[in-house]
Amino acid sequence: MNVEKNRIKIAAVILAAGASKRFGSNKLLQRIDGISILERTMDSVRANNFWNIAVVTPPGRDLDPILHKGTLKIVNKEWARGIGTSIALATRQFEGDVDGILFLLADQPLIKPSDISRLVLEFLVSPRRIIACSVDGQVRNPILFPSSVFGELKQLKEDKGARSIAESHVENLIKVEVDAPSLTDIDIVDDLQKIESRKKYEEKK
Repeated sequence: MNVEKNRIKIAAVILAAGASKRFGSNKLLQRIDGISILERTMDSVRANNFWNIAVVTPPGRDLDPILHKGTLKIVNKEWARGIGTSIALATRQFEGDVDGILFLLADQPLIKPSDISRLVLEFLVSPRRIIACSVDGQVRNPILFPSSVFGELKQLKEDKGARSIAESHVENLIKVEVDAPSLTDIDIVDDLQKIESRKKYEEKK
């Protein structure tokens, strides 16, 4: 899908600057069916032909070998303060160039291209609204923000994510209901093992 329809420009930002402390190693390099978690997330984003795609990383983390060609790497020197600093940094990077920014977590390898497409389609119809995934009515990542809230995104600090901003604009928020498994995030080794077990079970059915 071409997300520049009607000249509306949307950037996608994959947040990959976490420490993976609970996992015990760099979880983004772990593989599911031979494909790393980060690559799986990038594949779903790339399928939607965004104006630009960026990955936010901490200094010294070598993800270059698995980054798609043309992907912008944004290095967050303040990554240890929390995810809010990554969101603020990426917003400053694209402010003035795009009409909206989609933020998604790098450790959501099951996110479907069609889920992202639904967010984009809603935004093309309502480019001044915040478009968020939801499960049972609860706001979840990914979330697509219009330029009107970039100022708030730039003020995020420490471990406060973009969801708090989406939930503070209920009157301007559109929720797109998706299946919970698609938004599974990998926090601990057990999360990865559950995904692998479920895939094996489904293959046997």
